[in-house]
Amino acid sequence: MGNTLIKKNTREERVKKFLISIGVLFAFIIFNLWYSGKLSELNKIVQNPKLQAFTIVLLAILIEGFSFILIGSLISGTIEVLIPEEKFKKLFSQNRFVSAITGSFLGFLFPVCSCGQIPVSRRLIKKGIPTSGGISYLLATAIINPITLFSTYLAFSSGKIVFGRFLIAFICSVFIGILISPENKGEILKEYEEEIHDENLKKFEKIFIHSTNDFLIMGKYLIIGATIASLFSTFISRDVFISIAKNRIFSILSMQILSIILSLCSYADAFVASSFTYLPPISKIIFMISGPMMNISLIIFYFSAFKAKFVKKLLISLFFTILILGIIGSFIIGG
Repeated sequence: MGNTLIKKNTREERVKKFLISIGVLFAFIIFNLWYSGKLSELNKIVQNPKLQAFTIVLLAILIEGFSFILIGSLISGTIEVLIPEEKFKKLFSQNRFVSAITGSFLGFLFPVCSCGQIPVSRRLIKKGIPTSGGISYLLATAIINPITLFSTYLAFSSGKIVFGRFLIAFICSVFIGILISPENKGEILKEYEEEIHDENLKKFEKIFIHSTNDFLIMGKYLIIGATIASLFSTFISRDVFISIAKNRIFSILSMQILSIILSLCSYADAFVASSFTYLPPISKIIFMISGPMMNISLIIFYFSAFKAKFVKKLLISLFFTILILGIIGSFIIGG
């Protein structure tokens, strides 16, 4: 524990020094522009269309992301304080397969989008549910929940698309949950310093403290992930993906990669997918599966909440499973 705290403090000190260095450098640049009489040049930089597009995309992801992280954190804190561990152990079978199926449908009970699924899944695993159930919930909940499925129907007015999205998400989450789940949750979770020792606190105060911890931990990684996603979204042309989307396999692969880059919320990504009128249905479905399971922002979150070895295994398994399911689906439903 002592070594963990030392490492944590050292890492935080490095981050603080880096941010201070960036701030000093920025202040130096501003002073230099002012001293040389070229401060007006800054206005031209700010008005650059690419920079403005980057700012709009970044703010959109942050505003949307923070609200759903808050919801996820509140659900997480409520689970920790109000729901005993025994309740979850009764809900989940110890059989890996049955547990993975149960976890994939838990989004109907705890519906959160891709921005809020990590704190909830962490809390569920800490509460003692089998790891296969926790992993399947982590992957499925952003898609297999009433809000996402209803928004998908509104975007496409097609039960076929909704069912296709549901089915592939279900198969993928159950398969990955069984494939990579270890028996010991210690092989998955990173430990945070978040224990509450004051027994005199009221329940709502404990919920608030737990929720605040989760929100602050996830929030700082949202900023990093949103910045990276915004850079990719702004400076990589969609024409690159459109040009290779004519081939069956490349169409699926290109939309899978694009969804990872764009980092859209699962509650709204169907409306973006429906705008790709030139693409076959299966490519749109894969776009709506891959993003909520492994977009850039989520990948940053994964590394913040789970151990690196597990995350690497998760991402590799996910990428190829989604791709293979997409190719199989293209032969079943066409295109």
